[in-house]
Amino acid sequence: MCCRWTRIPTEHLLRGSPPPPQRRYGHTMVAFERHLYVFGGAADNTLPNELHCYDVDSQTWEVIQPSPDSEFSCYPKCTLHEDYGKLWENRQFCDLEFILGEKEERVKGHIAIVTARSRWLRKKITQARERLRQQESVEEEAVAAGVQKEVSGGSVKHSSTQPLLEVTIRDAEAQPFRVLMQFLYTDKIKYPRKGHVQEVLLIMDVYKLALSFQLARLEQLCVQYIEASVDLQNVLIVCENANKLQLDQLKEHCLNFVVKESHFNQVIMTKEFEHLSTPLIVEIVRRKQQPPPRLYSDQPVDIGTSLVQDMKAYLEGAGLEFCDITLLLDGHPRPAHKAILAARSSYFEAMFRSFMPEDGQVNISIGEMVPSKQAFESMLRYIYYGDVNMPPEDSLYLFAAPYYYGFSNNRLQAYCKQNLEMNVTVENVLQILEAADKTQALDMKKHCLHIIVHQFIKVSKLPNLRSLSQLLLLDIIESLANHISDKQCAEMGSDI
Repeated sequence: MCCRWTRIPTEHLLRGSPPPPQRRYGHTMVAFERHLYVFGGAADNTLPNELHCYDVDSQTWEVIQPSPDSEFSCYPKCTLHEDYGKLWENRQFCDLEFILGEKEERVKGHIAIVTARSRWLRKKITQARERLRQQESVEEEAVAAGVQKEVSGGSVKHSSTQPLLEVTIRDAEAQPFRVLMQFLYTDKIKYPRKGHVQEVLLIMDVYKLALSFQLARLEQLCVQYIEASVDLQNVLIVCENANKLQLDQLKEHCLNFVVKESHFNQVIMTKEFEHLSTPLIVEIVRRKQQPPPRLYSDQPVDIGTSLVQDMKAYLEGAGLEFCDITLLLDGHPRPAHKAILAARSSYFEAMFRSFMPEDGQVNISIGEMVPSKQAFESMLRYIYYGDVNMPPEDSLYLFAAPYYYGFSNNRLQAYCKQNLEMNVTVENVLQILEAADKTQALDMKKHCLHIIVHQFIKVSKLPNLRSLSQLLLLDIIESLANHISDKQCAEMGSDI
């Protein structure tokens, strides 16, 4: 197994996270469960005492405030980006097809993800849906009038297999568009090898699309990659391509790179310089002779919105018009999106693939239990954007949800367990004990029995105690017996 060090990226503005800690020495660093914790040391003649945490999965820093009695907590990683990435790679449940460029190459996708991430593409999809509705209306009128007209398979309104919505984009080529789509699903792009000319040019095409589609976050990703990839071997090719695509920011970066004292002589001696267009040669010479003044902008960098932010807004109402499934909670409807549910839950993925309800409605329960409306909304927040913050009472309902709905891991259950352990009281301990027993959460059950034993006088007065199953009552008696010492047993025996 090959292990190697990797430099931690510091593009905190792009990732919407706090900046990394200052450079320091003499500090302590601990690696624990895919997190790095940094504390202490000397930085810029100061002795900081903040505790910095780096998440290896999301590649973000944050300053955390530990409580005096805290210990490291072990949580499974968030799989939100991976789950949506698999949805993109597997192409299951696609309801959208882009027709790209003059070659009319086709790329499939999901309306829910694309409309959540890009306003520009959302507008194109809305226009395509409206055209499809008008076409269907004309065809229905023709059929109603008795006109026998051949109708294509993608125009039948009540077909058992819904057609793919076709959206034409003439100014986009398939390869860079696929990279853009990967970003929409995962909030990142798989960076190719740095410095490789063809791959740098590909990212430039992606950058051009990001500008057209107004995807500020992707713009910043592309700029950071391209600027980091420019070197003596490719700078002129990148500069000429930036000039051709009218990417002024990248062109400026390349020109400034060329006229640097340490670069200029080497660049002008290359073969690429001999074939450079005359206007660019003139620009380089003039810039070398008279460099333009440096301009500093106080304007904040627009880093756009993240996948989490977009999916949060989508769940809270922005995606209402694109809902294609109805979830029924105790008879009350809640519109949702099939692709998102299937991406995050193997239960929904199997249902929509093999047992899709004809009426488009799905009854919600967790085993035999129907969650409260509040707990159901907490579960949807976890499904859509990975949120694990919820009131303690919701954790009681959702403790078994990861197993029942087949989430990628038991991250939600781990947070529910912590939430319950920190907030379990004498008043709710019996309900939590029952839920832990049903879901075979042995650690949680043990914790509840521990509280019952130490607070038994109060617990014994609760009306719920009499409704417990015989096996749970026996568990309580056994725990009480184990808690009572031999001396106490002897004292109790002498009283008989």
